[in-house]
Formats: sequence, C-alpha cells, structure tokens
Amino acid sequence: MTDIDRRTGRVITGWPEVEQSLQVILTTEVGERVMRRSFGSRSGTLLDRPGNAVTILDHYVAIAEAIEPHVVNGRQYGEPRFDLARVIPSGDESGQFTFELVGLYYPRGHLGDFSTFEAARAVVALTEEATATA
Repeated sequence: MTDIDRRTGRVITGWPEVEQSLQVILTTEVGERVMRRSFGSRSGTLLDRPGNAVTILDHYVAIAEAIEPHVVNGRQYGEPRFDLARVIPSGDESGQFTFELVGLYYPRGHLGDFSTFEAARAVVALTEEATATA
C-alpha cells in the first residue's frame, strides 16, 4: 500500500506507512469520523485519568481493540499488516503516555497473505495534542 506522509507530504510505503496508520488509528476517537464511526480508539477518553495500573491496562485494551482487524457493516477496520505482541508503556511527569507497540509486520497482510513477516516496533504518544491533530 502507498500513502502520503502527514508531516512531509511525501509518498510513503511499507513499514513507515503502517506506523503512520497506527498513529492515526490510535489518536482518532471512536465515532469521530462521520462515515466510519467504528474507526479509531477509545484511548482519548482515558487521557484525563490518573496514570495508575488500571489506566495503563485500559490503554492496553483500547490499543489492542483499535488495531485488531475487524469488520463492521462490511467495512474493514484496524491494521491487518501488524500483529500486536506487546505494549510497553512509559510516561513522564507532564502526564504524557508513550506506548511502544511490539509485534510482527506483514507486508501483504492487507491482502490476507501472512506468509512473510518481520519483527517491528512502533512508538505512539497519546497526548491531548496528538489526539487533536489526528
């Protein structure tokens, strides 16, 4: 697949395109897109909660639900080219959560071909600014 980089305007393909897709999915609130109400993540609703173990676990679940490939009313959502294995959280004193997503990248996963893969890592920052620019 091919896409346009949101920051530079250049054409991107392969893993960089999947990283951008993950960032868009996780920083878009479910219901925000009018014609794709099931697209996105509910991580935005967790931003004002305390940074405790329960909130971190809720973020894990929201991330996994959002990027897991699924079909709603005949439309595919999620990211079929990435199979999530681990989520590694980190945070700072300003309250910014950063999650490192570890898993397998399937270059042809969107076509249903999972025979070729490679290990991959993506870092997603979940902040008020990140969700506002999605």
